[in-house]
Amino acid sequence: MTDITILDTSWLLELYQVPGDSKKERYQHVVEQAERAAQGRMLVTVPVLFEVANHIVHVRNGDRRRKLIEQYRADVVGSLREDAPWTVVPTLRGGDILLRAQDLVDLAGRFAKTSSVGYSLADISIIDLAQNLQKRGIAVATLAFDKQLEAYAS
Repeated sequence: MTDITILDTSWLLELYQVPGDSKKERYQHVVEQAERAAQGRMLVTVPVLFEVANHIVHVRNGDRRRKLIEQYRADVVGSLREDAPWTVVPTLRGGDILLRAQDLVDLAGRFAKTSSVGYSLADISIIDLAQNLQKRGIAVATLAFDKQLEAYAS
């Protein structure tokens, strides 16, 4: 079992079944992965939360969008209380969940260096978190439909 699993935007979009950003045939696999990952600790970075929210707000069906927003809100609130399926974590330096000015500068700098290979700010936050955990000897898995991010699992 992996100590920690980091969740990517692509995986959360599948779990929430966001129209236009998910495939019904993947859902059962995603649920099974979640059940396995929940035996350890599941983490989500703040930039991933922003990306997921951005996808949800673009759902055309108003009823579906409102239900997704409510589920998302409930999960975020629960995560901050540590009684939800995953825990919201800071990026880079650790500490408070909100990004400080230096965190934003560091993230923007990493983005400038890696954007040519297609990494988003959320991807960079996942990579940094995985590398920081691995340096501390913690086994890390990444749940993503992005092969670049899966490469950072240990």
